Parts: sequence; structure tokens; C-alpha cells
Amino acid sequence: MNTDIYNKIIEDHKELTSLPQTLTEVLRILKDENSNSNELANVISRDPALTAKMLRIVNSPYYGAGREISTLSQAVMTLGTRAVSALTLSTSIYDMTEKWDTTLDRVRFWRHSLEVAVAARTIAEMIHYPKVEEAFISGILHDIGLLVLEKSFPDKFKSLWNQAESGEHLIELEENSWSTNHARVGQFLLDQWNIPSVISESVGQHHNNFPLLNDEEDFLLPQIIALANKTAKFSTQTISHESVYNVEQKIILQKNLKLSSEQMRDLEENLITNVVDEASYLEIEIGSTSEILMEANKMLYRQYMIVENLLSENAKMQKEATQAKIEKASLEAVNTITATFNHYINNAVATILGRTQLLELALSKGQIADSQNKMEFSLDVIISGVNTIQMVLQELRNLSEFKTIVYHDDTYILDIDKKIKKALNQLKEQDKKLIAS
Repeated sequence: MNTDIYNKIIEDHKELTSLPQTLTEVLRILKDENSNSNELANVISRDPALTAKMLRIVNSPYYGAGREISTLSQAVMTLGTRAVSALTLSTSIYDMTEKWDTTLDRVRFWRHSLEVAVAARTIAEMIHYPKVEEAFISGILHDIGLLVLEKSFPDKFKSLWNQAESGEHLIELEENSWSTNHARVGQFLLDQWNIPSVISESVGQHHNNFPLLNDEEDFLLPQIIALANKTAKFSTQTISHESVYNVEQKIILQKNLKLSSEQMRDLEENLITNVVDEASYLEIEIGSTSEILMEANKMLYRQYMIVENLLSENAKMQKEATQAKIEKASLEAVNTITATFNHYINNAVATILGRTQLLELALSKGQIADSQNKMEFSLDVIISGVNTIQMVLQELRNLSEFKTIVYHDDTYILDIDKKIKKALNQLKEQDKKLIAS
């Protein structure tokens, strides 16, 4: 890993390494197992705008407790220290980074980030992960490294982003340019902010490939975030790149987290609706309803095209399989015919040889007169011809026993041809000698 890039980020953008005092205190409380609700309420109340926002959130339909919550103390008591800390951290970092200059489509960026956060929290709840707030924070911050890279290297990042939008793989482009990627840069930034290490490490590993049956506790949250990222439908890019390899990794993560197909279906069916609701509660801009519907329609169209291509490939494979069956049946038929021909011709050859041997025996005993030895020579020619027939039959048997690939081996076929032609030429020469004599 090239550490120069991290040194440059620190030197050029010292403001990245420091958080507002309120957030610093909230993080301290989040990391302190002995902190109490009053302490958190007192810290948040120092920021009037943040206080008003948190009260609106906790009184929303999603977080509301069925009665109006009018004070931060009540909010913390109702939702818990960790939940309020997570909400405070998420909304505050959203507000802070919105002030950073960027050419990235921020609406798309936060739509995707919030979707991953909601998916991660849902997965955490499904598998009874003890601190679901960590999953939500990790999800909403998982791509923050993109903002850091663009802020630190605006021209280079813009060039790479355009390449990624045209179909190239962003992680590979980042690795080739900086010997790191936005996931690890995001982890670096969160470490500077003293975000709990379990969260920063999950952000840093969300593009990692996890092996099957990896159920170690240290890799539980990273795999939750990785699966949530692969499950998210909205992308930071205008073109999302799905691949067979991504699908395989998604299946591995699902198995490692012991999630059923029914659970994954429920997650994906309700995800977009939950993201829209969450965005309104947290006051995160993810686009208008019409924009979201348009994006959803694009996703549906892409899924339709994927299914159509799969059906087309399936039909092609079935056609090829049918043709292969026909070819296999034809080959088996040829083998059967060859075996049948072998049987009858072998019988004929055996008969010819038998009669020839009787003639040779009669000649040797003087039972047949052959003063010029023409009969003996003729028998030699007959035997030679029969041997040629047997050789051809043997080659046919060899061919019928070989796999189909042999029929595409021109060298093998030429060798057979040469053998047969040589034997036939020898037979012709013997015929000429017989005629000349």
C-alpha cells in the first residue's frame, strides 16, 4: 500500500482530520460503554440546529414511540444511547460533507449510501447482530473515500470516474493510479476521526472478497456491509456493472451470514420503500419521487435485459445440446454400422483365407499341378490382399473406438490414408508381376 497518498491527504486537507466538537464528543460517548443518556443529551443540546433535527427524527413514524418526545433526554431514554449517537453521527457527517466541492452526483451518492445503510441494518437485525447501529453507520459511510479522493485529486479522480462510467472497473482504476482504493481511503479518514475501529474496518473491507464458510466474529460486520453493498439497487454511477462473479460473491456472503432466500427476498422487496422513508426522516436528499421512480424503471429495464439475455443463452445452449445429442447419436450409428461391416467382412476374409490355406496345402502335397509356380504366386497375392482388407478394417475399428475429437485430427487421418495407399500400391505391384509372368 502506498502511504504517500495518505500523507498528501493529510497535508493538503487538514480540515478532513478534524470533526466539529459536538461530533467528537458524540463519538467519545459512542465508544464509552459506561456513558449515560444524560451525558449524550447534554452534548447534543449544545447545537440547537442538531437538537431540532434529532427531535424531528425521533418523532418520525419510523422512530416514534407512540407519544410525542419533546426533549433529548426523552429521546435517548426511548431509543437508547447507541441509536441516538448513530443518527446524530450519520446526519451530521451528511451535513458536513455536503459543503465539500465535488463533481460527483451527490443525490446519487447519498441515495446509494443510505440504501446500503438501511440494508445493512436490516441484515444485522435478521442475524441478531448485537449492535445494529454499527451496521447503519458503516453503511452510510462506506463510500466516503470517494469524496476524499475527489477532494484530494480532483482532476485525476474525474478522469477515472469517466472511465468507470464508460464500463471500466473503478476499484482496478484506483489501484492502478494510487495503489489503494476508496474503501481503504475511507477507512483511513474514519480512523483520523476516531470512529470505532469495528466501523472503520468494515468500511475498508466492503469491496473485499470473502471465502465461503467465513463466520469469524471479526469479519461479521464487514460481510454485512459487503452484502448490503451488493444488494443495493441504486448505484453511485449512472451505469451499474453486474457480473457473474458479483452474484457468486453475494451468494457466498448470504451463506456465511446464514440468511435464507426468503429473508433476502423480503429485504430486497422492501428496500426501496424503506430508503425513501428513511431519507425523509433523516432529511437526506436522495431525489424527488419522480427521479426515484425513473431510476427504479431503469433498474427494472436492466434486470429485464439481463433475464432476456439469460433466456437467449439458455435457448442457445439447449440448441447446442440437442445438436450434440444428434451428433452423438450419429457417431453411435456409424460405430454400429462399422462393427456390422467388420463382422461380415471378417467372415468373408476368414473364408477366403481358409480356402487359400487348403490350396497351399494341396500344392505342397502335389495334389495340384503347378509347374510354373503361378498358382503359388497367385495365392501370395490373395493373402496380401486379404491382409490389406484386415488392416483397413482394423483402422475402422480404431476409429470407431476413439472419441469424437479424433475426427478433427488431420494428422491422424492422413497417417491412416498413407498406410492404406501403401498397402494397395504393394498389392498392385504384385498384380503386375503376376500378369507379366
